Amino acid sequence: MIVLLMLKTLLLLLASASAPVVQAVEPEWLPFHWGMGSVAGGPPERLGLLLPVTVNGVACTVQLDTGANGEWNWRRGGPAATDVRAEIAVAGRRRAIPASAANLVQLQQPDCGGAPIAIVGNALFDMGSLTLDLGKSRYAWTPAALLAGARNAEPLLYLSWAEGGGHVVVEVTRAGAAGLSYAMLDTGAARFGVVATTAAEWRALTGSAALPVPDQTSMRFPGPNGEDVVCTEIALASGLEVGGKRLAPRAAYCSGHSFKAPVQLAGTVGMAALGNRTVVLDYLSRRWMLSD
Repeated sequence: MIVLLMLKTLLLLLASASAPVVQAVEPEWLPFHWGMGSVAGGPPERLGLLLPVTVNGVACTVQLDTGANGEWNWRRGGPAATDVRAEIAVAGRRRAIPASAANLVQLQQPDCGGAPIAIVGNALFDMGSLTLDLGKSRYAWTPAALLAGARNAEPLLYLSWAEGGGHVVVEVTRAGAAGLSYAMLDTGAARFGVVATTAAEWRALTGSAALPVPDQTSMRFPGPNGEDVVCTEIALASGLEVGGKRLAPRAAYCSGHSFKAPVQLAGTVGMAALGNRTVVLDYLSRRWMLSD
């Protein structure tokens, strides 16, 4: 019996020694670049996350906006026609997107007119997992549920209140606050830390901090419906826990913005809050991960 047990143990050891070591597969990275610019006379900042694409074979860029639910939103030319299709290549895939002649006029201009030809939202990626390496300006998309078995992944809510796709909503916790809140994770807010557009959101993000008064450092820009938006920032002294990480982003109060979520949120988490970390959004398993 002892000899049999020794032989069995030896066989198990040999089997384990010859078993292959399973390692994480490196994503098939694709490059993106940051749209840079100066705000309110300050130094150059990251203003948008831009993905290279081709539209009907012409090299262009699109802006990635996880604050948007739709798949593809043309920046110019109004609504797309229903009987015309533009052939696009993005995220390693080829698609046919509804278009019109007005949408495609930018293809005849140098560098597609010098601005993103469209905004792409969550619906373009929500059949898989999207990975953004913010520090190395690269991204990857896969149809797999990357975080389905990851113990240290965080819950992700994918809330849909408009036709097509949804909005990425994550848990946020303010230091000293009881319980947690939820905020939209928005690559479209590339230069912001956290953003509130109502007094209730401001209280959820900052506690008892007074609403900031607009001054010469405030940012002014047109909102999604042409409204006049004024954003004023302060340092967020208490910090936030987002994605299991303690962050200390600046907080902006943006008045005049027309966007109103039909659910109670604590505002928006922008890309400046995440620095150069890597973000994995697993739409399929409704989980996400933020690197150290």
